[in-house]
Amino acid sequence: MKSVFHLAVFISTLTLCSSALAGVQIGATRIIYPEKNDEAQLSVKSQNTTISHLVQAWVSNIDDQGEPPFIATPPIIKLGANQETIFHFIYAKKGAELPKDRESVFWANIKFIASTPEELQNKSKLQLASRTRIKLIYRPSTLTEDGASSAYKKITFARKGAGLNISNPTPYYVTLSTVSVNNVKLAAPRNTLAALSMMVAPFGVITLPANLTVNSSIKWNAINDYGSVTESQQTLLP
Repeated sequence: MKSVFHLAVFISTLTLCSSALAGVQIGATRIIYPEKNDEAQLSVKSQNTTISHLVQAWVSNIDDQGEPPFIATPPIIKLGANQETIFHFIYAKKGAELPKDRESVFWANIKFIASTPEELQNKSKLQLASRTRIKLIYRPSTLTEDGASSAYKKITFARKGAGLNISNPTPYYVTLSTVSVNNVKLAAPRNTLAALSMMVAPFGVITLPANLTVNSSIKWNAINDYGSVTESQQTLLP
């Protein structure tokens, strides 16, 4: 009976902590950083009426290795209930300069820890934290927003064994929303991080498992700078 009671307390505590982590809204699904700008900004807003949060921001390389040439400021801040703050991401130009002929991509990380709900004061509790990461795309001055918005239309397709090669001949990152073959939606390989599985690097190629037939109908769309899904494009693969 005692174990059941402890389990109920644990579930109640977990629910309260999880509720405290809810209600924090990030103002974008990606950050575009044009080279000509001094910084890029990201808003974070608390929609919780009673709980404050500690919010931390930082940038990491896409492989989580090494030190990226960006800093986030402030690196950490207390966000009160119903408050909004702006994080500033600045290209610090450490080490080698980024390529001028193509975009570069990084992670913008946002981590928040909720203050302890009043119901849990002076009680044993779990301290839960939540992290969100979105893409930070650095765009050299030689590239344009118009070019980025139309890059997905230039994607090409080819057969490769039991898969479909998807090639990006442009200097922009193209994040595909969906790709279907003969009205069957393709899935990314299971061992690929979801946020990167459908992203085709500049001048890069990805391969998706596909059941291809003669004159397969391929339909695709992408996610634009504003996080919206583009109009679909369609082609036949002989």
